[in-house]
Amino acid sequence: MKETEKNELKKFFNKLSDMHCIDQVWEKVLELLIQLEPAASFEALSIFCIYFSLLDEGNICIPLAQVKLIDKWQKKWEGLLLQAKRLDQKENDFKYFAEIINKGLPQISPEKLPNLIAKSDFSKPFIIDEGWLFAAKYFKAKINIEKRIKLIMKHNTIPPLEEEKAAIREYFKKLTGSKTQAPMILKDEQIDALLRGINDNLIITGGPGTGKTTVVCYLLWNLFLTRNVMDYSLFLAAPSGKAADRMKESISETLSRLNLNAIPAGPQRDAARTVFEKLNSAQSSTIHRLLSFNPSTNGFRYNAENQFDKKSIFVIDEASMIDITLFSSLLEAIPEGARVFILGDKDQLPSVQAGAVLGELLAKKTGSVAELKQSSRFNDNSDIGRLKNAMQVDEPLNEKLAFLTSWPDWKNNHSFGTIPQGQFPVTSFIPARTSKEKESQFKDMIEAWSQTFYNDLVKKAHEVSVTLETAKLDELWKAANKARILCAERNGFQGVENINNQICSSILKSENLNTSDDYFTGQLLMLTKNQSIFCLYNGDSGIVIERNNLKYLMVKKEIHTEEGQQSTVQQGIFQQGSYIFYPLHLLPKESIETAYAITIHKSQGSGYKSILIFLPEQKGHPLLNRQIAYTAITRTEGSTYIVADYETLECARQTIIKRDTQIIL
Repeated sequence: MKETEKNELKKFFNKLSDMHCIDQVWEKVLELLIQLEPAASFEALSIFCIYFSLLDEGNICIPLAQVKLIDKWQKKWEGLLLQAKRLDQKENDFKYFAEIINKGLPQISPEKLPNLIAKSDFSKPFIIDEGWLFAAKYFKAKINIEKRIKLIMKHNTIPPLEEEKAAIREYFKKLTGSKTQAPMILKDEQIDALLRGINDNLIITGGPGTGKTTVVCYLLWNLFLTRNVMDYSLFLAAPSGKAADRMKESISETLSRLNLNAIPAGPQRDAARTVFEKLNSAQSSTIHRLLSFNPSTNGFRYNAENQFDKKSIFVIDEASMIDITLFSSLLEAIPEGARVFILGDKDQLPSVQAGAVLGELLAKKTGSVAELKQSSRFNDNSDIGRLKNAMQVDEPLNEKLAFLTSWPDWKNNHSFGTIPQGQFPVTSFIPARTSKEKESQFKDMIEAWSQTFYNDLVKKAHEVSVTLETAKLDELWKAANKARILCAERNGFQGVENINNQICSSILKSENLNTSDDYFTGQLLMLTKNQSIFCLYNGDSGIVIERNNLKYLMVKKEIHTEEGQQSTVQQGIFQQGSYIFYPLHLLPKESIETAYAITIHKSQGSGYKSILIFLPEQKGHPLLNRQIAYTAITRTEGSTYIVADYETLECARQTIIKRDTQIIL
């Protein structure tokens, strides 16, 4: 490559970097590509830069057809310009990129770049397959998933008999009912999934409140009782520590509904107690921990050559959040003949990393899918239920359904920041058009929610700090999970960072504090990096309390240790009931952030009584889409306040995140 071309490529890369559309790490990769293929032209290498940029959007491949690639790049470019508020650059800059794509694509082939590209040889960094350019590691993961899914997710096409359905409904009705508790009445679709799962491995999909965990818990109960698998190892795993903890908690809550005294005394009840203890004692973990990641080798202990024992049952939750390489590694380690149940919501946001594997698998309509549609959390006739359903179909929103009101009406009729006990309608309002009015509206909203957090959290946290009574701890934890502000963006006027700063300032003012301390009593915090030594993970949240002039992070968490690890309850850490108290000085400051407001991505899997949602207003914004809106709206069964007008909600409904993965089954 000539020096002039190298300089031109550098300028090209910097142009992408300046718009925050390519990460700096790719610059090193680009240098390696030049070393591997010195004859590669500026135009050809520019296509790889475009590819790197689109990888950051979660794609694993790019189309080599000019029209398709330019269309894909244009959508990304327009979104970047909106975020950067540089719309004046749109026409000229995009023309520049389009010309490079048109010149570079003809030069992308195994014949012209033999050291970089192959058709099937994984020793080369890139592969071309059926008109798509893949990074070799992603192509390998894609091929592996296609192969392993066919082996693992074999299914019996015989549907359950009506007699079987009636019997299982009656069984769990008796088992969950008592003098003080109404029985659990399983829905037809839940019973169907449960009975299918006795014989088949399943992908169980459904929205919040459809009973995915309930189904899998009762499915496991039946498996252990009726299929002679008590000697099987049970593994519960999810892509994040937070999701793993939630699954374990949900299974424990489901088991708590079982009334074992409803089973005749003797061998039957003894067997049921054994199953109960096995399920209740099962530990959850991250998928990385399940596979035993080894940082020194950058690989997993369990893999294709060293699989788990066939006598294993796997329950994998929040599968939509699993990226393609981790999904591939997981399936490799699971032997043919093991029992596997994969849970996830196809309509939620896909993984932060590359791929959208769950969505791809479900789109293929395989016989191993059980879809749960009826939600007990969202009544289809309720306001939130109707809006949720309307956001998921390809029909324009009914303006009445958006519940739009004027700003004065909203302000006067809905107490900002209050956390209502009952059901309240979803409400959206038309934001002010002028920046001055908008700023005033924004301050009113945030100040009101600040006072709610102050009254319901800070004051309670001070009381708890004095007594540490279990009832007070429960009350505080319940209050800490009642309300949240959800934002699509981290930065900017309506971003997480700005809102949290304003809330903290308001609370400190109410406390008459002008403190230089890093944390204050009643502050909501969230982990942004794993702290494995303490069994704390990215996404875990807690609340600050003070004890003996020392500040602690109070977290509700079940502590367990693996073989060879020391107990977490050490170094000043103490436990009270189901709560763990971590001295904040033990946790790195750079791994913690305030969490009164969190991103919609971070809210996945959580639920609150009241939420305030901020969506981007600009059409074409990369964070204004159906999955973002759906994920945010479904975080509550109570009051939902959306700062967006009808056009914004309609634009979100119309825009669906589509990632190129090209999984073929």
